[in-house]
Amino acid sequence: MADEIQQLTNLFMSGNTQDVVDVVTFVESPWGLGFKLLPNQRFLLKAYYGLPLNDKDKDIDVPDLVNDKILYKFTEKEFLKWLYDEGRCNTDITEGKYFHELVWVAGRRGTKSICAAIISTYEMYKLIKRGDPSKYYGFPPDVPITILNVAPTDEQASIVYSLICSQALNCPYLKNRIVNNTLRYFNMQTDSDRDNSLRRKRASIASISGGCSSNSLRGHNTIVVIMDEFAFFINNDGRFSGDSVYRALTPSVADFQRDGRIVTISSPWRKDGKFYERYQQSFEEQDTTLMFKMYSAMCNPKIDSTFLKAERRRDRSNFLCEFGAEFSDSVVAWIDDPDEFKSCVKQRSCVSMAVPGNTYYAGVDVGLKNDASAVAVVHKEGNTIFIDHVDLWFSGSSDVWEKETTIYEGCRKYADNDILRMTDIANEIALLHRKFGIKEGFFDQYQGYSLAELLHNLGLKQFEVVSLSEREIEEMFDLFKTLYTEKLLDFPNHPVLLSEMLLLEGEKKSNGRIKVRAPNRSGAHDDLADAIVRAVWLCYNKGHKQGGNVTSLVGGGGNIITTGGDSHNVSYNGHMMHKQKLHGEHPRLGPLRASRNRALSGLSGRR
Repeated sequence: MADEIQQLTNLFMSGNTQDVVDVVTFVESPWGLGFKLLPNQRFLLKAYYGLPLNDKDKDIDVPDLVNDKILYKFTEKEFLKWLYDEGRCNTDITEGKYFHELVWVAGRRGTKSICAAIISTYEMYKLIKRGDPSKYYGFPPDVPITILNVAPTDEQASIVYSLICSQALNCPYLKNRIVNNTLRYFNMQTDSDRDNSLRRKRASIASISGGCSSNSLRGHNTIVVIMDEFAFFINNDGRFSGDSVYRALTPSVADFQRDGRIVTISSPWRKDGKFYERYQQSFEEQDTTLMFKMYSAMCNPKIDSTFLKAERRRDRSNFLCEFGAEFSDSVVAWIDDPDEFKSCVKQRSCVSMAVPGNTYYAGVDVGLKNDASAVAVVHKEGNTIFIDHVDLWFSGSSDVWEKETTIYEGCRKYADNDILRMTDIANEIALLHRKFGIKEGFFDQYQGYSLAELLHNLGLKQFEVVSLSEREIEEMFDLFKTLYTEKLLDFPNHPVLLSEMLLLEGEKKSNGRIKVRAPNRSGAHDDLADAIVRAVWLCYNKGHKQGGNVTSLVGGGGNIITTGGDSHNVSYNGHMMHKQKLHGEHPRLGPLRASRNRALSGLSGRR
């Protein structure tokens, strides 16, 4: 059998034929990848490469969302029409078309990585069939042609890269051409490269893999770019945002005209970012972009129904996003207008010492291993709250160090420790108190009681633990949003502050509340944002001195407000209503209740 495969392989060597077989033949032939495609994989590849679709055999099953029963049985042509009618494909004609880009919205475990690897190895095969691809496309001989595989992180990129390597190493046609095989890239030789008349070895083809923050991915002569889990690329208007990475990596593809390809594949997330944008734009680009939206069971009939049912029971909205391939209405960018927030960021550095006459307040967020410990110091002048100083520290065990480039690069003070020591955090806060004379500060109950005891032993009894409910946390972020939209916050130009704030997401919970948090991915954090929001909330409430209104922050009573000289306890909303009756409206915010409603509507109004 091995001899027969070798004979077939020799038959298809570049020197014997210039013919290029189609992608399905390449995958399923013994001289190629040598495995049988699932019906839906075969359909997707045939559609993307403009091949004729089968209109006789009903071999495509469409199950329900949890793969419990089969809803329909289709031929490939019928399946395409059904997808188009259901809004799951942007065109009902694929045969004979050249698609410059594939946008595949697919549920988790939907064989996305396998298909991405197939496209990569097939494109390598096509390049080898050119004999001398550099000469064919008009490039200098020493400039390799690159196929890029990009993912949110190096670790995620390694998943597809491992599949590409495995397919190439097990392909009789490709395996003896591989050189320089490393953890991040390998090169492949064409027949021209292997010509014995050449004085030195060269390899005209390169397969390179890496996270979207890797500088090594830029500047290549790229014929194919595969962006895996594209919805989860950093979305912060920076160099490594989905939009920036897309703009940086895709232009060279145009140099290869009809042979250049862009593949964006991902399970969906929220309704913004470059992946969602390309999904929407695909409906206006039916001749050059092919879009499919397929839930997990539709892509992969082998996925276990019991597993899917369990995932749906745990979190229905998250299930629809991760396995149902639906973009989320429940998760949005919390700062919905980045320019509005940026207008509050001034060209100034953090303040290092107190200014006489100012009263300073602090917010603290405590993390010891993966999360950071963060602190923010603020004061109020007139109606504006100034963020004077922010700082945060990560342990060496945090996932932020897994990235080649991170916005937290300057937070390495304690990175030599596997875990942050509570005494170090207490000493940092004590140092800030010596500089600013902090009047009050607080942190939540998570890891907070140990820190409170250490601070109290240092004589810093103005720092207290507050047990925060979901409602109180939501109110803090509501106030914060209202203040920055009214230009009543003033931020320093800090390297972490802006990026972390713009990454925040607002998730609508089943109880109607909005949970503000960092994106659910490795290396994303909200520790500094939490510290700043707490400091602002404390300063805002304590800064209203008329009538002696103060917020009680003792032990677990974060929601207990003492007004004036009365000793009775009232709720937060009751306190705010009482304050309006005594002092009228905020000079620029108007009625506090209306402001709060305006802040709440920010998540559901502007998109």
